Amino acid sequence: MFFAARELRVFAAYAAPMWVYACIIWGLGLIGQAAAASPSPIEQAYSTRAGSELKQFGYELFATKSPPAQGREPIGAVHGDYVLGVGDELAVTLRGQINSTRRYRVDGDGRLLIDELRPLRADGRTLDEFRRELAIAISAAHLDVETFVSVTEIRQIGVLVLGAVGRPGRQELISQATVFDALIVAGGVTRSGSLRRIKLLRGATERVVDVYELVQTGGGGTTERLRDGDRILVPPLGPTVAVAGPVKHPGIFELPAGVDRASVAAMRDLAGGLIRPATQQAMRLGLKADGGELAEEVRDSTAPLLGDGDILMLAPLREDRQGVVRLEGHVLRPGPRSIRDNRTLIDLVGERDLRPGHYRPFAALASTDRATGMTTHTAIDLAGVLDGRTDRRLAEGDTLIIFSTADVDFLTSDAVLRLLRGDRSLPEGACRGLVVLARTIAGSPDGPFARGPQAQAAAELTGSRQPCPPIFDENPDLLAFALQQSVLVRSGVTRPGFFPVAGKAGTQAIARSTGQARDKPATRAVAAIEPEGSLGRDDIMDRAEPVFELIGHVRFPGVRRLAGGTTLRAALEQGRALRDGVYPLMGVIERVNRRSLSQTLIAFSPQEVVRGRADRVLEDGDRVHLIARTHIRLLTAHPPAHDSLPPSVEELGLDPLIASLLNEHAVQVRGAVRQPGAYPVADRTAVESVITEAGGVSASGDPASVELTFGSGATRRETIDLTKADGQRAFVGIGDAVRVNPTFARMEPRTVNIVGEVRRPGRYDVLRGERLSALIARAGGLTDDAYPAGAFFSRESERRRKKEEFNNHARAIDAAIVRLRQKGEPIRDEQESHARQLAAELRGIDPPGRIVVEADPIVLRKRPELDILLEADDQIVIPKRPLTVVVSGELMAPAALQFVSGKTADDYIHEGGGTTRDADTGRSFLVLPDGRAEPLSISSWNHTVTAVPPGAMIVIPRDVRPYGFLELAKDIGGIVSQLALTAASITVISR
Repeated sequence: MFFAARELRVFAAYAAPMWVYACIIWGLGLIGQAAAASPSPIEQAYSTRAGSELKQFGYELFATKSPPAQGREPIGAVHGDYVLGVGDELAVTLRGQINSTRRYRVDGDGRLLIDELRPLRADGRTLDEFRRELAIAISAAHLDVETFVSVTEIRQIGVLVLGAVGRPGRQELISQATVFDALIVAGGVTRSGSLRRIKLLRGATERVVDVYELVQTGGGGTTERLRDGDRILVPPLGPTVAVAGPVKHPGIFELPAGVDRASVAAMRDLAGGLIRPATQQAMRLGLKADGGELAEEVRDSTAPLLGDGDILMLAPLREDRQGVVRLEGHVLRPGPRSIRDNRTLIDLVGERDLRPGHYRPFAALASTDRATGMTTHTAIDLAGVLDGRTDRRLAEGDTLIIFSTADVDFLTSDAVLRLLRGDRSLPEGACRGLVVLARTIAGSPDGPFARGPQAQAAAELTGSRQPCPPIFDENPDLLAFALQQSVLVRSGVTRPGFFPVAGKAGTQAIARSTGQARDKPATRAVAAIEPEGSLGRDDIMDRAEPVFELIGHVRFPGVRRLAGGTTLRAALEQGRALRDGVYPLMGVIERVNRRSLSQTLIAFSPQEVVRGRADRVLEDGDRVHLIARTHIRLLTAHPPAHDSLPPSVEELGLDPLIASLLNEHAVQVRGAVRQPGAYPVADRTAVESVITEAGGVSASGDPASVELTFGSGATRRETIDLTKADGQRAFVGIGDAVRVNPTFARMEPRTVNIVGEVRRPGRYDVLRGERLSALIARAGGLTDDAYPAGAFFSRESERRRKKEEFNNHARAIDAAIVRLRQKGEPIRDEQESHARQLAAELRGIDPPGRIVVEADPIVLRKRPELDILLEADDQIVIPKRPLTVVVSGELMAPAALQFVSGKTADDYIHEGGGTTRDADTGRSFLVLPDGRAEPLSISSWNHTVTAVPPGAMIVIPRDVRPYGFLELAKDIGGIVSQLALTAASITVISR
């Protein structure tokens, strides 16, 4: 089909066909792709730090070069689980005594009206369900008739897509569209937007959608079908971690919603796994508070240590180097050392090299025979090396492996004890150390591991279900070797079990480490254990002296001797034993009644204990748990549902019972604080202390207005003033809530923008109550070329209101067509095409939200009531004095014509080629430069002259007669005029 040039101009300018919008959107998409080719700021920052190019993961999904589908899309076969709705069109085919095929549309009441049948409910039912009901109804009315139903036209739904997308706003989609389809039509998620925290809002419900699930599994929330009225919000990008090194897909990855830290294993999997399967050295590159970069090796691949801004650098662990020895295990800087500077053990390791929580009575020295390639292990008294009492010359290739207390605890784990008791089954995912131990026991059924006295004594022990430490996966022979060098301490300690030692000095060290005084022997003799010794009957220690244990965020965790009357404050050394960052409002004492074997958890406030206000006497076997602030925030960020525990409990190494107690003792802190959330307290606690743990009152908070809601006892509420003495003495307890009320913000949260003929254009912060005249003055006033009579003032709230109004008009047109079809009134295809085209234009146009204002400072000084109040995101354009008049609408040649004083509207219309046959001259109007519209009377007998100022626009709307068949025909004229006026405003902006 071909158009004349005149018809094509009219068609493109005012009919606004969907292919025009599609081409524009496609062009914008190409521009977006060109922009996407350059690295984003976050990609530049990470790539510079990592020394290699890193891209943000997942955003390539939206790098499509084809324009998004608009309007009615062709459909294939619709599956039987498709849910019907208002607007769907179905083809009903009857075969048998009656042969016919007719189309029916689901009406506004959700029904399908079929001849000779009662109305059938279709809305909300699946296609299969409706097919069955229709077949039954047809069979009841007609014999020997088969019924076939198919969907010929799918209804449209409107979805609002907001946030960090290419084209935010309302999107028209078919009802089979998914969340991903809506994001594609909206231009895709920008690289400043989140892929893992997208919110699907449906009525009062909210669901988090993770695009990573689509990439990794092909499913997830992005494949969920949308409903009319759904809202999709793409928030800013969340915490990110980069992965570099020999992985299949290095890049920048966003952490899941609700997760602030990830493990090495999780990030390695996100990056597609290793290119060469082998043990890798993991290095974390983090940022310090002063902006410097901190590098530290990560030994535990399952610990959640990687946070926002971190880079995970992976490198092969095995490095064939000459002239080196290695220091591995629980040390600050594991890796190779030059043998020239580290000829002996004392040279190689010192206190400064060890991480907190290291095990002192024992270390393992691995030496490799160059001739045979066999590796042998030697027990080392680490305490003796650190004290300078023990030393040994090193050979090239030697590796000293340092254990942590957690590594030693695994020797008495349930998995190890089951093997010692004769159970040969290994737990699922057993580490290599357990496999080697099982083979050792099976290969020597009469050996000490299988029948020795310590193996028999292990039958009395109860082991923990802790995971296998990485040290026994990386060095599988170490587990059996450490057990060979162990003594069994059965009593007088908080955790009976196996403790590896190195010789007689090591045995004395284990006695000291478990609280044994140097001058008091154990209840049984402890034989000297040589490095090559094996398990024997005398290698069992029963101790009677009372002890307690410090666990968690303390400087030197471990077992201490409990002297008579030792208090908690003394055990904490008046606070000196606590590490920086300990949570001050709650710790837990784990106490076991040895008669009833019952366990009691006692909450206490470390802050109050250190101050001497809430001290208590410890008992034999007490285990004192101190928790880090960071662990509290991770724990309370995932409050347990019902009886389940948050996923962070195992990662943090907390006892599940203690984790539950911490959640039960929470005080909720909300409002204007820097880190709102749940904060556990031991008992009644000062409000000021709780707010301090929440980061303190934020800049927008009002410390004089703090609201307390008491949930325990009689429920009540009161407001306190923290700036006064009474407020500082206020307390809250378990189950209470604290809210810091915000202050009234005098400044608007966003800016306004003024451009054009002002001396200092740009964005300006505005105070509440500030007016346009003040903004113009701040912008330096108007230039000599300014034309304030043509000022263009747009407001976001007005734009949204007008957009919704147009959408309502479009829906009214669609509904009117449906009602006419239901009534059986004849509608010509041409009429329906005109109406649907008008509805499409109404949906597709994006109104600028223009408001008519007075922008002349001289007039505003004389008439202050015309001075409009500013709102956030207002846009003001002050143009130059124009020299043209625009004629648009139903004209042969719409154009911008030279302004000539004295010319009438008829003159300008004549220069524009005159009106088309579709023009409605009776509704013509003149748009003045300031946006006001005035009607024009254009006829051969009208002699009224309307002055046309420079910068004005003459608009000739289309004739409304093609829409006269609609029930709302009386309103169509106003709708068409509004559409033409909006199009004229858009033209003004484009100039």
